[in-house]
Formats: sequence, structure tokens, C-alpha cells
Amino acid sequence: MSRQDQHSSSSRGYSVPTGRPYALKELQASLGSLGDHLRELYDGSRPAEYEGIADALYTAFQTAAGLAPAKSYTGCPEHPNGALDPEAPDGWGRCLICNDRRRLGLRSQGSRAAAAAPAAAEQRRLGYPVPAPPYTHEALRARLRTVEDQRFHLGLSSPAEDFVRIADDLHRAFIVARELSRPRNASGCSEHPGAPIDPDAPPGEACIFCAGRKRRAQRSAQTPEMLPRIRRGERRQLQRRFERPPG
Repeated sequence: MSRQDQHSSSSRGYSVPTGRPYALKELQASLGSLGDHLRELYDGSRPAEYEGIADALYTAFQTAAGLAPAKSYTGCPEHPNGALDPEAPDGWGRCLICNDRRRLGLRSQGSRAAAAAPAAAEQRRLGYPVPAPPYTHEALRARLRTVEDQRFHLGLSSPAEDFVRIADDLHRAFIVARELSRPRNASGCSEHPGAPIDPDAPPGEACIFCAGRKRRAQRSAQTPEMLPRIRRGERRQLQRRFERPPG
């Protein structure tokens, strides 16, 4: 290699992706005050107090997802953001379009068409991770500590894996904050978690919707009473039963 080629290869350096400086600055700004806001809350705070944290985490998650490489929700290189197949057989992919093609091939031409149809590709992670319950204040603090440790090591030359990791952790923290911001199940009803409490209901049946449904079911069936029909002429006479004042 000549001296000129060595100089040109060493002067190329690292090229920062377009838009990364601005997006990284936005990410750092959105995460800056989250820790202080969360320290003001405690275990048992009202759900409305977590709404601001959930909104800020979702904004930060969207920014981090834009910095990270695009994910394939279906695992299909042809339809990365297509519809998901809820009844995908074992060994098949999650892409509904490709699975429908395989099903049609299996029905029409048998095994030879199935072999020609797109095979189940290696599955990448389906979307973004969702943490398992319980969703508590301590769980949210632990998720935010993980995000804080990662964001201090992010830079313009950080690899794509770092942005993928912080986007996943931000999504986990957002899910916990979103669940904490929802109304508590004070009624204890699994069908209507946010229902008001009926003060007259017996213990264990505090849901006002279920209590009203039970009362209606306990009422005795009554035959509806039909009112006599008033003819149009009589109705006009009833409306004019008082004499009009003279003049």
C-alpha cells in the first residue's frame, strides 16, 4: 500500500449517522429529571402522580427506538411490520402473509409447494420486551437505575447494540410506569377493575356495576302496564282546556 493510500484510509475516521447528535441530546434531556421526579414519590402514591413519568418514559423510548436499528415485529425479511399470525404452527414464522401462502400451498399442491413456500426464518425478538408483574414502585426504580447506568455511557460513536439495549430497558420501565398510572382495583372486581365502589353492597361485592346487575336479577318479573292510547283530537282538547285570555 502506498503512502497516499495509507493517508486516505486513516483520514476517513468514523462517520456519525445523520440525526444522531440531535436525537441523543433529546434522549439525555428527557431522562435527566426522571430520577428526581421518581424520588418525590413513594410506594402507595396516587396513580395520577405516575402519569408524567409514564409520558416522559414513552417519549424517551421513542427517541431511543429511533436511534436503534429497526426491529422486525414478525421476523420476516419481506414483511417486517406486517400482521402477526395468532395461530402460527410450530416451526413456522409469525408473519401472517407468509403463513397464509404456506397454507394455500399445502392445500393445493401438497408437500412440494410447501417446500417452495417461504420457510420459517430465524426469529428475532418480537417487538419490545414486556416485564412480568408485579408492577411496583420498587420495580420502576430498579428499571430507571438500569437506564441511568446505560445512558451515561452513550455517545455519538456508541455501537447499535447499546441503543437497542437502552430502548428495551426504556420500554420495560414505561410498561411498569403505565401500569402504576392506571386506576387501582379498589372494588376487587376482575371484570371492572376501575369501577366505583357501591357503599351499600355487602363485603366482597363492592363493584357498583356487578351489584346493580345482581339487584336487577333479583327483582320479580312484572307485567308491563300499557297506558290507554289518546286519540289526536282528545289530545288537542287536553292541551286547550284553559280558555285563552281575551284580546
